[in-house]
Amino acid sequence: MARCRLAECRAACCGHGVYVDLAHADRIVEGAEAIKPHLPRDRHDVDNWFDGTVEEDSDFPSGYRVGTQNIPDPGHPAGRRCIFLRPDNFCALQATSMAQGKHPWDLKPFYCALYPLVLLGDTLQLDDANDLYKLGGSCQSAEPVPTPLYEVFQHEMVLALGQEGYEQLRSIATTLGGRS
Repeated sequence: MARCRLAECRAACCGHGVYVDLAHADRIVEGAEAIKPHLPRDRHDVDNWFDGTVEEDSDFPSGYRVGTQNIPDPGHPAGRRCIFLRPDNFCALQATSMAQGKHPWDLKPFYCALYPLVLLGDTLQLDDANDLYKLGGSCQSAEPVPTPLYEVFQHEMVLALGQEGYEQLRSIATTLGGRS
């Protein structure tokens, strides 16, 4: 596995938006004035950032989720793009966090930061059951030197498992013959 090559995939994974924990969506709205400079002017209306459909979902800390809005874009591989995906295919939420000297994922929704890994119930796995994977338009391209998934996506795994959980995984993989 290899990390995403944004110049090649053009953020194909960001074509349809993402579900966000309702409390996290509130944080994004509260940070609107800092986010707007990182978005094109036609996307400054905060009322258009989320789809407005709040649903119960036990996979989210608050128990509720809302989707980010997506907008038409014939130049994007999906023909659409998340409202926060800029024309340079970089996330405005990530750019804002970095500009504020915070962790790049501070404002980025959990499932965006986690991708191409997904949580299905209590299972953390590679998201290999979607069209992006089947078409090769994602972070899931081959690497000339085989590298274990847990090494390539270490930061994503630490996000999902915590540092202690990641160290346990690494220890188990090493014991079973993986790299250290």
